[in-house]
Amino acid sequence: MRKRFLGAAFVVVLALLLPAWKGGAAEPQEEANPVVSLVRRLEVGKPVSYGNLSLVPVYVRRVVDRTDYVALEDALKTGAVEITEVDGGRVPQVKISNLSKNTLFLMAGEILTGCRQDRILAQDVLLAPGTRNLIVPVYCVEQGRWTAHSAAFTSRANLGTHKLRARAAEQAPAAQSRIWEEVRSQNRDLGVASGTSAYQDAYDKEENKQAIGAIEKKVGQELRMGDDVVGVVIGLGGRAVSADIFANARLFKKQWPKILKSSALSSLHEKRRGELSQKAAADFLKSYADCEYGRKPALDLGYELESGGERAIVKALVYRAAVIHLAGFPQEPDRLKVLDPPEQRMPVFRR
Repeated sequence: MRKRFLGAAFVVVLALLLPAWKGGAAEPQEEANPVVSLVRRLEVGKPVSYGNLSLVPVYVRRVVDRTDYVALEDALKTGAVEITEVDGGRVPQVKISNLSKNTLFLMAGEILTGCRQDRILAQDVLLAPGTRNLIVPVYCVEQGRWTAHSAAFTSRANLGTHKLRARAAEQAPAAQSRIWEEVRSQNRDLGVASGTSAYQDAYDKEENKQAIGAIEKKVGQELRMGDDVVGVVIGLGGRAVSADIFANARLFKKQWPKILKSSALSSLHEKRRGELSQKAAADFLKSYADCEYGRKPALDLGYELESGGERAIVKALVYRAAVIHLAGFPQEPDRLKVLDPPEQRMPVFRR
């Protein structure tokens, strides 16, 4: 395990005026794009690297929403959520009900296990208390099965790799075939024998379990997440491959184990070498402010902002003026306390 210590903090200077937000007209004209407002308040810490995997903690100078949202695993344990097939089974959709008095957050990219085949959530979902039978878009990540294993979906606390999540975020006509191909390619590279071409089988292979566990242990020793960390930038082979920023540290901590585990899996079949620098991570986040965003209603609470710019695919779920979750992936050609005191953090934008 190695940590890259940079001698001096970098400062990212905004050289050009930000473009006007081209989102929906329903917001007051003077209100800033919430994504740009969030990015302006972010700071990135020092990277922690293990082999070709780099993790860069992200801090925010001011938290807008401190709500303790209930995440998928906790909701399933307490019976607060029910996730089932639609009308006996439709590949691109599942049905979700919030059976509790709490607001539930389901993250795009989470893997739903069981029923007729495993699925990956295509969108973030913020479920209001009592919401019933919400139809949610998904993609299949187990091509070779269409027999019921259970009446309702469960979770094994797994997240899709950055490549699967980026494909799902596209929600394009060819996304399903590309996701199947990505699962096949990954399993083939990792020597995973899967009778149903299941993404989950890559996690279940004993050799991969041990390798992922070693990465989790090493990273946990070096990157101890404190109460002021709200997200992370992931690098593979010296290149940023994803970023996840959440409304507050509590929500991030609930999702962090899955993000780390899926990133560790990705690192097992990444051939490029190299470490992601602090400045490169900040530049990746800064690029989000240069994107043009479209706005659309969310599946339940809030609304979504999305951009498919030249540098990154960016999606944000916004509720009550706060970004609940911001996810970004580099655009592809074909489509515990962090050991960073405040004086060593680097602003994404100058204050």
